[in-house]
Amino acid sequence: MKKLYILLAAALALVACNDGFLDKKPLDKLSEDAVFNSDALAESYVNALYTVLPDPYQEGNVGCITDEGYFRYGGTSTRYIASGYMDPDNVMYIKEGGQAHNTRTTILNIWNRTYEWIYRMNYFLEYVNEKGTAMSDAAKDRLTGEVYFLRAWSYFLLIQRYSGVPIIKKPHKLSDDFTVERSNFDACVDFILGDIDAAIDLLPEKGDTPLGRINKDVALALKSRLTLVAASKLFNDPDNPEGGIFRGTYSKDKWQRAFDAAKAIVDRADVDGAYSLDDTYDGIWKDINSPELIWAKYFVATSDANDNYTKKAQLLYTVEYFNGWEAFHPSQAAQIDFEMKNGKKWFEDGSGYDPNHPYKNRDPRFYYCIATPFSIYENTDKNGNTSQDELLLYYLYDGMTREDFLMSKNETEPAYSSRAKHMASGNHGGLELYKWFIPTSYISESQTGSLLYPWFRLAEMYLNYAEAAYMLGKEDICREYINKIRHRPDVMMPDVTESGDFLFERLVNERRVELYAETFRYFDLRRWKLADFYENVPLGSARTMVLKNGNKMDTVYRVARLYDESKNNTNYYWANVPASKTYFYAAEGPRNGKPIEYIITYTWQGKQYTIDYGDCILNQNPTPRYFPEDGRNYLMPIPRNEITKSEGKLLQNPGYH
Repeated sequence: MKKLYILLAAALALVACNDGFLDKKPLDKLSEDAVFNSDALAESYVNALYTVLPDPYQEGNVGCITDEGYFRYGGTSTRYIASGYMDPDNVMYIKEGGQAHNTRTTILNIWNRTYEWIYRMNYFLEYVNEKGTAMSDAAKDRLTGEVYFLRAWSYFLLIQRYSGVPIIKKPHKLSDDFTVERSNFDACVDFILGDIDAAIDLLPEKGDTPLGRINKDVALALKSRLTLVAASKLFNDPDNPEGGIFRGTYSKDKWQRAFDAAKAIVDRADVDGAYSLDDTYDGIWKDINSPELIWAKYFVATSDANDNYTKKAQLLYTVEYFNGWEAFHPSQAAQIDFEMKNGKKWFEDGSGYDPNHPYKNRDPRFYYCIATPFSIYENTDKNGNTSQDELLLYYLYDGMTREDFLMSKNETEPAYSSRAKHMASGNHGGLELYKWFIPTSYISESQTGSLLYPWFRLAEMYLNYAEAAYMLGKEDICREYINKIRHRPDVMMPDVTESGDFLFERLVNERRVELYAETFRYFDLRRWKLADFYENVPLGSARTMVLKNGNKMDTVYRVARLYDESKNNTNYYWANVPASKTYFYAAEGPRNGKPIEYIITYTWQGKQYTIDYGDCILNQNPTPRYFPEDGRNYLMPIPRNEITKSEGKLLQNPGYH
């Protein structure tokens, strides 16, 4: 099977960008005839539309806005959003007159870019459907189906971020009224479902398409994701049942719609045998023929030095280091949720957790996702030579034992050794992202080691199905499909057996772990309306210290720990800061007039656990993580320039001014 290689050169020639989504100029008449009456040129045009959403392999990964991780260079991409400062002005890119980095977090602020592409999709559909074309019938049907899907994909991406948006079905002409209003959320969902169904009617089957091209199953997968989001509390809230622009009208039937949509794609695996879970968790990014992949973006090794979206792809591979330039540090909050191998959280009785070896005996997916101090990883150079290296995420303390350190509660940083240089920066997370890393692939500033990014995979569909089943009271199906994922041959975690609220907690945690660093966490926490808790958990970083006193060596891990009243709840590192109080970030003090708590009480399976982040590094971020109390960050703000262009007809999302 052939890979799909997007024809960027043709795309640039055919679809040059303009400044705004409303003020477009039609293609030249001769170009129209040439492009839309040729199978090859029309396919090149459609290929360009596949880039409507850049892949998440880039700086400013959206996971760094959540409790998954941290990007220390993300001041104009992730940190200001994670700190609750996002507004209609700073969300605009610098090239638009705003403050956001031009090539970071492009997967989040997508308003202008997406409407640019929707214009081109509408142009294609209008020409082919209304003016006629000399394309072959097979090419016309396939490409039209792809464009219907891509338009549905584009509008889904918009409503997932903004709720109801303007539905534009035709390319605007110079004589048109360019001011538009937002459609109700439910109307947007219905429009998208119509495009998906139109795509399904026209698209080929899986076996008739090369890797990377859209087929009927890809459209079924999008319908599953769309209907799950539309049924979730953010947009389908029983406590706020009245619909409108900002959410849909509440209906329990939306969960039945989500269940049916998920079953349609799940049956393609379980009944038709078209897909199956990969035998290995890392197969989803190491094997282009993984049986789990429904739709993915595939990469070529080399890239144009001016193509930021591809050039920055390797920056998620933090174990490679690039002179310390890393783009994703896993958080302490994330490692808390990876269970022990026996299925218990580390803070539960009987978990077997050893604070002297905090990263041992975890869910195998932990080691696929996160690299810890002393991890051994392979590294391939440009000549293809592979060596093994130790991950140097620690300080080396000379002349101090564990007992000395704990008794002294040393408040100063001893000099670190050159061997520990990668831990030198105070804003380092103390853990590294290992997911997506391919040891046998060479990475440089102009060459990515990435093979693919999975847009849709079977494990997500299983989890979608499980969640819809749970919401309909079908708990046996929910448990069955969670456990299918946990029974992956190289994972083999114990069965989930809970019911009721405890089962929902298991479902939330399973998505947290299985889909780690795949951009789902940002949107899941919002659609469940749980971001106000999880994104106010402190951004704590680990610190590992190797203590040396003569021939005696010992190690201390500064990680999140259970609250311990017997120690007067005083953290080891800042001797004069009792954790019964609060830690004020030195750069800012209290956030919005309130102190930042670093003792957090979690509820898990009917019990409360108080987690103390006081031993962690808490000041690596100039501003603390903060999800606003008014909940405005549940939706993105519409960029100010788009409000201005609409002459005030675009209604801004709640909480933004």
